[in-house]
Amino acid sequence: MPTFKTVQFGELTYRSEDVIHLPDGLVGMPGLRRWLILDMGQDVPMKWFQSLDRGDFGFPVTQPWFYQDEYEVQVAPPVRERLRTARVEDLTTLIITTIHPGGEKVTGNLLAPLVVDTETRRGAQLTLDDARFEMRQEINYVKFGLAVQTDSSDNGGAEALAGATSAAAAETPETAGV
Repeated sequence: MPTFKTVQFGELTYRSEDVIHLPDGLVGMPGLRRWLILDMGQDVPMKWFQSLDRGDFGFPVTQPWFYQDEYEVQVAPPVRERLRTARVEDLTTLIITTIHPGGEKVTGNLLAPLVVDTETRRGAQLTLDDARFEMRQEINYVKFGLAVQTDSSDNGGAEALAGATSAAAAETPETAGV
C-alpha cells in the first residue's frame, strides 16, 4: 500500500482505490487533484479532506444540512460527464468548513461546494451564484451539537467515501487517533 506524509496526521497508509480525483483541482489550486477523506475522530461529525499533492494542505468538510435544511446543488451535465457519473444519486455534496480561532465559530462555504461521485471517486468544486447561500455561512450549532452527542457521526456521503480510507489510515500508528 502507498504511504504519504502529512503535516496534520503524520504518515498515512492508504489504498489507491481510496483516492478521490478532482480532475480540475480546487478553485485557484488546479494542481491539487488527488485527495483522501479521513476521520477527524469518532465524536466529530466532520471529515478531513487531505491533499495527496501537498502534505501540508487539507481542510475539514461537512454535510450541507449542518448549514441549511434546503441546500441542493444542480450538477450540470458537462460536470457529470467529467465525473463519469452514471447516476445522480451517487453524488454527494461536501461543504468546505472553517473552524475559526478558539473553535467558537464554525462556517462553511456554501458558494463553492465539493461534489463527489461515491462510485467513480471523481469530484469537482463548483462555484455557485445563488443569493440564498453565503461564502461564510455559520453552522447550525444545535444540529452540530446533536450530531456530536450521538454515538455515530452522520456525515452522509462522506461516510461512504471515507470508510475504506479511515480503515487504511488507522493501520499507521501516527494516525491511529484519526
